[in-house]
Amino acid sequence: MNYLAIDLWNKRCGLAYSHMGYIFTLPAVARVEIISKIKKILIQKEISKIVVGMPYDLYGKEKKQLQKTQNFIEKLKIEFPDYEVISVDERFTTFLSLDTLSQLWEKNISEKKDSLSAYFILETYLDKIKNS
Repeated sequence: MNYLAIDLWNKRCGLAYSHMGYIFTLPAVARVEIISKIKKILIQKEISKIVVGMPYDLYGKEKKQLQKTQNFIEKLKIEFPDYEVISVDERFTTFLSLDTLSQLWEKNISEKKDSLSAYFILETYLDKIKNS
């Protein structure tokens, strides 16, 4: 089963997908283009489920971005009724991606952090289903 992970932000969204148990990042996409990009990815990568990061704060409370993400998930369910949309707690994924990229001495960290965050969101979900 192949999965698509989305790290949703106001201007740019990070994307990652799994194929045969391996996770790959995709270039981040502008928020205004996310639905059309998802349509293409679902077909090209033979995606079965969509995983969206839920932006809770450190204590599990709601953040402003959470309502926007919940609205986005409802839109995904309408746009892609044949796909299960799963939400995953994304706490620390941005921190992990920034830390990882800075250790690799990556340039353009801000452009890559969103997709690496999506990678960690998907990794979290896959670990969860593997261990259950």
